[in-house]
Amino acid sequence: MSVSSLCIVATAFFALGAVWFTGKALSVRAAGTPPAHIGARPGPVATRERIDLRQPLRALAVTHGATLAQRGIGLDLRLPEDPLPVAVIAGDLPQLMAHIADAAAATLPQGTTLHVLARAEGHQAVISWREATIDSDTGIDAPRLSHAFETSAGRAATPRIHACRAIVARHGARIYTAPSPLGDGCLTLRFPLYGDRAARAPKGLL
Repeated sequence: MSVSSLCIVATAFFALGAVWFTGKALSVRAAGTPPAHIGARPGPVATRERIDLRQPLRALAVTHGATLAQRGIGLDLRLPEDPLPVAVIAGDLPQLMAHIADAAAATLPQGTTLHVLARAEGHQAVISWREATIDSDTGIDAPRLSHAFETSAGRAATPRIHACRAIVARHGARIYTAPSPLGDGCLTLRFPLYGDRAARAPKGLL
């Protein structure tokens, strides 16, 4: 066989080897790396359901009333006659109310009554939380639940406060300090009303 023939054969074998190696590499890459559209697929969206905001508040009196009483904290719950429908992720409202009650138990002193007022204002369901102490007329600054939320004061309450803020944020709601019919410095929670109840509500201020 001539030298030129040997060169042609060697070149052909080299080309076939390169094609095989390239195909093998591509098949391994395809098997080990999912397509871009699969890797970027979002997780399932949590469904929301219509819930009367009065329900988790009533449950709060049952689940946390005794615990608060053991710490010397009374609970005064005032609910409207009409429902307060909101659209929320199932289970979030009971957790939110429980976190607020636990933060109150970790923040407020003995001899405190925690007043809770729920109502509709415009297109929103509003809950106000305000404490009243036995020695409120002495001029001594007692711990405030709203102040704990503003400053995240107190190690015991801080994780619960962060959890409250996370739940409120994913529902497009608000939790902040504002005056209410209970007085100044109330911890205030606002959720958008849902459905016909919101349509019938008179337009109000945020």
